[in-house]
Amino acid sequence: MKLAELTRAQEDILKIIWDLREGAISDVLNELPEPKPAYTTVATVIKVLEKKGYLTHKTYGKTNVYYPLVSKKDYAGNIMHSTLKGLFNGSVNQLVSHFIKDKDLDIHELEAMKKMLEEEINNQKK
Repeated sequence: MKLAELTRAQEDILKIIWDLREGAISDVLNELPEPKPAYTTVATVIKVLEKKGYLTHKTYGKTNVYYPLVSKKDYAGNIMHSTLKGLFNGSVNQLVSHFIKDKDLDIHELEAMKKMLEEEINNQKK
């Protein structure tokens, strides 16, 4: 599924709603760091997220409670796929090489990656 791109503010609010599982605008506002944006700003960002298909809501009296339609896993997969396709010409090898050569990974992360690769190689050989 192709998801619409998000701004940093939209992504920050979506992360909060994923953590809350559901929440009203005031709940989201309570989770934002200082200096907090205006209530109307948060409401506008949530409405945009809803329009983009990331959120929906249930109404209880006069209060809308928002919850995600897109999981964190699906969003991350979409971002990674777009990044892989756009910046690395679809090459997983180029993506991994980027992190390894820039020394962004410590030995524990490299060992964990090696173990995952070995397990996947063994699974595919079966």
